Amino acid sequence: MSTQKLKVSRLYSDLDLDLSTPHPVTGDLPKKTDVNAVKQAIQILMMTNFYERRFSPRKGGNVVGLLFEPMSNLAASTIATQIELMLENYEPRAKVQSVEVIPDFSRNSYTVTLRFFVVGINKPQILSANLERLR
Repeated sequence: MSTQKLKVSRLYSDLDLDLSTPHPVTGDLPKKTDVNAVKQAIQILMMTNFYERRFSPRKGGNVVGLLFEPMSNLAASTIATQIELMLENYEPRAKVQSVEVIPDFSRNSYTVTLRFFVVGINKPQILSANLERLR
């Protein structure tokens, strides 16, 4: 009887930025793979302002800068548009289905719900984030 090994192929992998827990056996930096890697990249892009990256000054969404504008439905719409443009330009692994930004006036924050597909994976993904400015 022959035994066959299944080869697990990963589409995408990135370093896990939660550097507090190294791999338990090897002690190496942990990795995020496939959907989790793309979600982490999207979160990093959303929190990157223009001119924060030395050799890519226009890379980012400038969403944090928009958090200091007066809260309104117009600002929420602008944030949604910025997120869509940012993902279209800088994250080719994600195909955006919809971006919903809801202002929470009592907490002075925005709730972002992003629905997208990861290229190569047919299951729709949802990423939720709460955006608030730090004083």
